[in-house]
Amino acid sequence: MPYIIAQIFGTMAIVSSLIIYSRKTKDQLIFFKSLQDLFWVAHYLLISAYSAAATNGLCFVREFVFSHIKNKKYDKILLAVFLCLYLLSACFTWKNIFSIFPAVSSSVSTVAFWVKNPRSTKKLSIVAASCTLLYNIMLAQSVSVYVGVAFTICTSVFSLLKKEQ
Repeated sequence: MPYIIAQIFGTMAIVSSLIIYSRKTKDQLIFFKSLQDLFWVAHYLLISAYSAAATNGLCFVREFVFSHIKNKKYDKILLAVFLCLYLLSACFTWKNIFSIFPAVSSSVSTVAFWVKNPRSTKKLSIVAASCTLLYNIMLAQSVSVYVGVAFTICTSVFSLLKKEQ
């Protein structure tokens, strides 16, 4: 039963991610991204994928922090802080070598949005999604994660190919 409930939370996370891209204001975007992160936390906790739950929890905090810090001089400091926190989360939730992949995925995603180059962001999102996919194959084995990763990779690849034509 927890697995089925987890899939419901995962589906809600996927729906939230679809809504994110149709928002017109930054506040709406951050709200749905934060909601997505919380749904993934619940999802991963229910399937005992603690490394992924921890990093998604940190992603929720990241959205909150970056949306409230208006001074750009803190960008590099905050980037370094979150990269360290992702690494620490992997250490504290260590199960085996694959426990590092959610931290790598979240680190790459954070860097992807920090670089402010849409093409680089899309390429890095494929790397991040691939890390999530590997973690899911080896540890989590969640259907909704497969769907979410497929969506991310397909939309990123499509967008990259579309720009080249």
